[in-house]
Amino acid sequence: MQLKQSRKMFTSIPAWLALGLIFSLALSACKGSATPAPTADIPAIQTQVAQTVVAEITQNAPPPATVTPQPTPTAAAPGPTPDTNVPVAPLPRPEAGQPAAIANYNTLIYGGPGVNYVAYGALLGGHSALVTGRNEDSSWWAVSVPIAPNGNGWVSSQWVTVVNASNVPIMPASPPPPTTELVPPGADDPQVIALVNTFVRSGPGADYPAFGITPAGARARLLGVSSDGAWWVVRLDPGVVGAGFGWVEAIYVSASNTSGLPVVAAPLAPSASALPAPSPGSATATALDYINVRSGPGVNYPVLGVAAPGATAEIKAQSGDSQWWQVVVPTNTLSADGVGWVSAAFVYAQNAANIPVVESPPTPPAVSPDNPITVGNCALLSQTPEDKTQFSPGEPFATTWILQNTGNAPWDQAQALVRFLGAYNGVPLHTGADVANLPANINSGWNLPVTIPMLAPDQPGTYAEQWAVSVGNAVLCPFFVIIEVK
Repeated sequence: MQLKQSRKMFTSIPAWLALGLIFSLALSACKGSATPAPTADIPAIQTQVAQTVVAEITQNAPPPATVTPQPTPTAAAPGPTPDTNVPVAPLPRPEAGQPAAIANYNTLIYGGPGVNYVAYGALLGGHSALVTGRNEDSSWWAVSVPIAPNGNGWVSSQWVTVVNASNVPIMPASPPPPTTELVPPGADDPQVIALVNTFVRSGPGADYPAFGITPAGARARLLGVSSDGAWWVVRLDPGVVGAGFGWVEAIYVSASNTSGLPVVAAPLAPSASALPAPSPGSATATALDYINVRSGPGVNYPVLGVAAPGATAEIKAQSGDSQWWQVVVPTNTLSADGVGWVSAAFVYAQNAANIPVVESPPTPPAVSPDNPITVGNCALLSQTPEDKTQFSPGEPFATTWILQNTGNAPWDQAQALVRFLGAYNGVPLHTGADVANLPANINSGWNLPVTIPMLAPDQPGTYAEQWAVSVGNAVLCPFFVIIEVK
């Protein structure tokens, strides 16, 4: 059975297969009616196909310096094959003589050397992938996967036959990403079920950082859909993930009861922040995906910036649970004290055996709709919608404030930022980043418009968010919104 493909189909037919088909047709024309043949054994055919592809790839290839023993494909798959709705990963085809992994059966390509990593798609039996590395015991092979943030995925050695790979390097891998806590749906709620382990991201795209993964078979309540229909908005436990919702790619899940779901605007795509070069010999953390740099060791801390795959930062300390690294960040753009925090599950750490543990910074302040922070050198000229405006559960909206700098000093674009400070009851409303740049220097007496896209929670109640124009930890101009959900 064919698997649905995510981006492009493998349509080319190898020469040996085309000749075989022509030869079979010629024989059929000569024989006339024949006794029906017994049903073919599919795993055996896939094994035969894999062996033929191995021969094709190794033909005319220069012999390796050291011959790697080749695994013998078995007649039966070593475990369950993927769901037929899982998209096929588009892969570059290895050239003759290049390191290659040929799938003996339909299998999955993972984000790391284990089945508890995210899955990037299926590798069909008989198809090949370009090998780029291996883990220490060669039980998993790294292969080229252009859609992966760092360009690599992993396949189990139990499912593939590998050739010409005696000299590929040992490749590092991060720990498996954390599991994201989904809010389960009711029987009749809009919902999705994950076909494979898939990322739950902060926006509808692979360049948005991930909160973690949801495992295959997990169900989530749906809140909305992206404008192009390629991503679903799912409800997350706000006690674990401060945003309260995330995005999953539609090709990796199966959706139901989706009629009438609202279209949710995509948050502003994050731009990667430049990080200071680490000191020679220092402990380092290298991003394996787009990752958030936060003000503290947890997903309920505000985001200071985003690090791109391959970005490397110097490690200064770690959290008490060893799940977060404190790293050096620019003082002029991200943090006044020059440090931020990254999740250990999304980076590769080096020279990090004796990193000290430091106390976590204070958690984001609790925001009260009856007593918000109001002290600052500014005036609120207007706000839309007004406080206590009523919204339906799951209704998207945007809040716009017009602020005026009433102080004596300008708000310097190079230093001041618009920052999210906290949410009432820990349930945020905004759907974008926690930090935004000023559009220009805001001199004394000038006005600053700020618009934040938001989403009403799916439970009735009173909700509020606090924001501020700030320099480091100094608040220049606080502002907030209070809504009612009914």
